[in-house]
Order: sequence, then structure tokens, then C-alpha cells
Amino acid sequence: MMMTTPDERVRALVRDNVIKPAEGERLLATMSPRPPVRGWRLALNPFERFGGGLAAAAGLAVAALSVAVTRLGVRFDGFLDLHAAPAVIPYRTALLEQVVAWPLPALLFWTYARLLRRRVRIIDFLGVIGLSRAPLALAAVALGLLAPRLPAGAPAFTPELVVIAVLGTVCLVWSLTLLVGGFRNASGLRGAPLIAGLIGLVLLSEILSKVALAHLG
Repeated sequence: MMMTTPDERVRALVRDNVIKPAEGERLLATMSPRPPVRGWRLALNPFERFGGGLAAAAGLAVAALSVAVTRLGVRFDGFLDLHAAPAVIPYRTALLEQVVAWPLPALLFWTYARLLRRRVRIIDFLGVIGLSRAPLALAAVALGLLAPRLPAGAPAFTPELVVIAVLGTVCLVWSLTLLVGGFRNASGLRGAPLIAGLIGLVLLSEILSKVALAHLG
């Protein structure tokens, strides 16, 4: 009879869908501890160390920061949208923007994963969506501080506009990187279901957030 190692048995459980890939990775890490993730790797995938309620609490903090940043004349008018506003928006609108950009997409992502895998938790998806919006909140701070310096009719390539464009692009890529890693970790999905789901869910979240804000804002 062929003997198997504990690592092989855990991988077999993952292949047979007895446990989720994320649970298998945690078991393997427990049996063979790896150095803790730090630095830039932690910034790109904090879900290797933080998840569940802790990540959801961080998402709540990001939402609170986002509401505060709107006092600088910035608004989050969509799932991935961020713009300078001609005037400071009311708190009611700022709170509504966070609802349609955080809990609503988290519910959509959770529902999709729930249809394919039964053992998923809504709190994990609240953490994923919430933390993935942290780079957008940082970009909003820069936009709120730099946009008022732009005079009316400013040329297309002022230093402020270049900084805003570069920082906005970096933060958007960072946000999507967090979203991909977090969704993979929370759902346990891989391959085509993961990729197709991400693309469809991002588009659906963007559309529904726009529709909700247009009707309720």
C-alpha cells in the first residue's frame, strides 16, 4: 500500500472538494509554517494574514475614510469611479455611495461564489471588497488635495494633472490586484469560474451602483 504524507492528504482533500483551497492552504501553512508575509507582498495580498471580521472591520474604516474625503470635494460615484465634484456633496449622498460601492458588490460576489461553492461566508466578501477599496480612498485624498490647485482652463499637462493621472492609475491597478487575490481566497474558485466571475461581477457592480445612485441619490 502506498503511504501518503500529510501534505499529500490535504491536497487530495482539496482536489476532491472536501475542503476549500483556501482551507487547504491554511492547513499546509500550519503543518509547514512559512515566514509571515510582510512589506509589498502584504500590501498586494493582505488576505494571506487578515480575513473575516478583521478584514471587514478594515473595510468599514476605509468606508469611513472615504466619506470623510468627500469633504475635500471628491465623490465615489460608482463601484470603481472617483471624481472631483464641483461642490461638496451631502453626507446622505456620501453614505449612499459607500453602500452601493461596498456592501452591495460584496453581496453580489458572495452570491456568485455561493452558487458554485456552498461553504462561503458573507463576512469574508465584505472584507475583500472593503479592503480592495483602500487604494481608491488614498487616490481620493490626493485628488481632493490637488484638484483645487488647478485653475480654470488649465492646460492638459500640468504637474498636478500628471500626478493625479499616474497616482489614479497605480491605485486602480492596486485595487484590482487586491480584488483578484481576495476573491480567489474567499471563494476558493480557480481558473475560468474565477476569471469569468470577476469580469462579470465587476461590470455588474459598476452598472448597479450607477443605477442605484441615479435613482436614489
